[in-house]
Amino acid sequence: MRQWDQVSPEFATVSMEADEAPVGIERVRAHEGALRLAQANGSFAEEFVARTDLVAALYHVARDPRTLTHYAWLRQSLAPERGLDQDDRDQVLWQLKWAVELVRDLPDLSLETLVAATDDLETVFRGDGYHLRPVHAARAKLAMDLGDTDTVDRELTAWLAEPRDSRSDCEACERRDQAHLVADTEPERALELIRPTVDGELSCGDEPRSSLGLDALLRVGQGDLDGAISSYRRAWHLADGARAADTVGDCLRVLLRLGNVDRAVDLLVPRLSLLDDLLSPRSRMWFAGTAAHVLERAAVVGLAPADIDGRPTDEVAAELRRTAEEVAAAFDARNGSGEMSRRLAAAHDDAAVPTEPTLPPTRLPETAVDVTPARRGRRVEVPLGLVERADATREAMLSLDPDVDELVRSWLADREDAPTPTSPEEWSAVAFLDRVSAQDAGSPERHRARLAEAEEHARRAEDEVEVARARAEGAILDGDDAAALAIADRLDADGHPGEAAGIWRRVAYFGTPDDPAALLERSAEGYARAGQERRRLLSEIEVAMAMGPARATEATARLDRVEPSVADVPVLQLMVEDVRGRLARAHGDLETAEVHLRRALEITGSAERARVPVLLALCDVLVDRNAYDELEGPAADVVAAATSTRDPLLLAHGQRFLGLAYVESGRPAEAAELLEAALPVLREHTPGLVGPVGWALGNSLIGLGQWRAARTAFATASASFEAEERIHEAAHAQWRAGNAAWDGEDVEAAASHYDDAIDKARASNTVALYVEARRSRAALRADTEDLAAGLRDLDAAVPAGQALAAEAGVAEDEWDGEVIEPYVLRQGAHLLAKHGDVDGAVERLARAEALVGAELELVLHAEGAGMLADADRLEEAEPRLRAVLPRLAASGLDDQRVDAAGALARLLDRHGRAEEAERAWAQFGPEA
Repeated sequence: MRQWDQVSPEFATVSMEADEAPVGIERVRAHEGALRLAQANGSFAEEFVARTDLVAALYHVARDPRTLTHYAWLRQSLAPERGLDQDDRDQVLWQLKWAVELVRDLPDLSLETLVAATDDLETVFRGDGYHLRPVHAARAKLAMDLGDTDTVDRELTAWLAEPRDSRSDCEACERRDQAHLVADTEPERALELIRPTVDGELSCGDEPRSSLGLDALLRVGQGDLDGAISSYRRAWHLADGARAADTVGDCLRVLLRLGNVDRAVDLLVPRLSLLDDLLSPRSRMWFAGTAAHVLERAAVVGLAPADIDGRPTDEVAAELRRTAEEVAAAFDARNGSGEMSRRLAAAHDDAAVPTEPTLPPTRLPETAVDVTPARRGRRVEVPLGLVERADATREAMLSLDPDVDELVRSWLADREDAPTPTSPEEWSAVAFLDRVSAQDAGSPERHRARLAEAEEHARRAEDEVEVARARAEGAILDGDDAAALAIADRLDADGHPGEAAGIWRRVAYFGTPDDPAALLERSAEGYARAGQERRRLLSEIEVAMAMGPARATEATARLDRVEPSVADVPVLQLMVEDVRGRLARAHGDLETAEVHLRRALEITGSAERARVPVLLALCDVLVDRNAYDELEGPAADVVAAATSTRDPLLLAHGQRFLGLAYVESGRPAEAAELLEAALPVLREHTPGLVGPVGWALGNSLIGLGQWRAARTAFATASASFEAEERIHEAAHAQWRAGNAAWDGEDVEAAASHYDDAIDKARASNTVALYVEARRSRAALRADTEDLAAGLRDLDAAVPAGQALAAEAGVAEDEWDGEVIEPYVLRQGAHLLAKHGDVDGAVERLARAEALVGAELELVLHAEGAGMLADADRLEEAEPRLRAVLPRLAASGLDDQRVDAAGALARLLDRHGRAEEAERAWAQFGPEA
């Protein structure tokens, strides 16, 4: 007899109430109360039930060695004189496996205790005739902790050889644990062990989450980055709460090994509080170690926050590392081995973190330049001497050599280690190098500081021309075009036309001149007088670019004149094709624009910096053409260029385009990551793009079922569109925000968004949306407030639209209310049916049928029959469904046929006609 069958009614009530307490410490306390009652009653049966329930409750709270007292009592209950039946014995045997895990996870308990607990587990399993899979599993895990690979292999072999039975752990968990045993030595075998779980063939409460995290780690170690990313994304979606901390840690290590420190630190910081809720020292060790590793790597590349919860981040990281290392040391002391510390260090090896990201970054380091790549594998040999270095950079600039970008970046990387100038020539060289690299120094503050240093160096060299150039650059940065132009005029008058040309060109690009083309004309003339032919050609092409579509004929003629002279200069060839593409796009010829832009990108030998505007223009053209299937490649190239140059604004543009490509290709999670990252940067620098990006973000979040976040994204888009006076787009975004709010069950927010959409659609004379928003608002009212009033509002939507169309002069071929009317009737019918008025619903559908013909009439008739069937009105529904089903099949309306077949089958089954139901389903269901 089960012990439960022998407890008193009083105890049963207390025990069952304890089972209803929230999982965690409240349930533990409740079952402790039941145990006290059992002990007061002096009942073995009640104490047995109380302790088994208490052990189960303690499984979900922090591990405590005092739990062993309950396991010891339960172990003694297996004595023959207690007379436990097999079900109760089985329950104890199952929980004794937890006792072994408890001892293993608590380093304060001795190795002898762990060995003894494992040996005792073997004794009781043998005594009850069960196989020893859990025993071999425990010994293999202990051997792994000790670094005893021979014993790991021997026990794993024995584990796999033992047959499974009812006391074995679930197969998914067993395979995961087996994979952990061989992950370091046989990664391919580990992957094969968890393959059924990763493929969805096996699952349990913790799986496939944990196996996916391990799979991602193993694959990134094997170089299978695509496979690692796929498993990481699936694992992260399942990693929620403290019980998933192991998977969170695995995913963070995967991101680090992909080089995406940006994503790792952003995902970690909001989850650092998980450390307080972890159940065992082992879990704390791994999570703290990974967290410290992430924060330390983030600090190295300038991505760590300054503080976390008011504490300096370096202090937080140091504390996390101490926690992990102290727990590892405690395990090693208990085990008499250094294995745990070794494994912890190996899992968090700095050398395993690449310097460049694999996934598109969500943000870039705050540092202006990543000096590591600049010092590694340089393509250009940089002269050691300051003067020679400046001469090489100047010559590359004049000849439009593609190496100029690397020469400039190399100066930024080497500047702190450069020798101190000792002559006027060297001070002048440093002034020049500082000036030409200042724009790449990072923020405007750094840019300005570098120009000030350049001016100071030029003064020490008594190089008045370089002083003037630095001052002019500073004036442009400060928005003082007049001052910069005055400096250019003086330089020109003093016989330095090439230097003056450089200033005119930069004012045209970075200032706010009334006529940029005229300044670029002056620049071309100045370069010509200075004998700088390639710079002259550059400015000539830029004149054509500045003329734009308003002067397209002149611009094209200029390109035609210049083109024969640039055949040997790749960057100028690229620019000619770029300008032709932009002119074609401006005149709506998107196909020709794409041809020119793709041709430009095929030109080899130009600087990467010159390709970036072409990539951006091509992405714009592809968006205009809705060619999203072609967008991913160029967009990824923009992201790569931004990553290389450490340009956060360019990164935001690349994220925008790549996010759009992902939205349209059914990859909403990846799209949301990038679009969310792009929004704050675009809001600051290009606010006109916030609307389109917010819209795309809303779409991606809807694809993920994140209704609240989607509503916020659409509301953000609406506010941006309204600020740009794009009211009809703002109205659409408000309507989408309302839909997301309703899907998220925020009825008040949905009503507010719909009302705003109605107002904006009316203000912009967007008749179709005006009617649609009124319909949505009416349906919301009918469904959640007042059915009759909502239906009246719904029926008023089309007349209101007709009135607005007449007022705005919208022709019938643009919007026709009669086309909408049957859909309004249908919408109301479904609302009535949902709220139990089947007769009213069927009557509305009949009215809708009278307004249409062909397939829609058939669909409406089938829906009415289905409503009658759902209401269990057999005599009315059956003949209608039997009549309509063949017509649906003949018309190829498969979805509607299956719905109607299901309605008929359920109806017949409810009335005891199961065989007829099966025949109807077989004839018209999905397999028909």
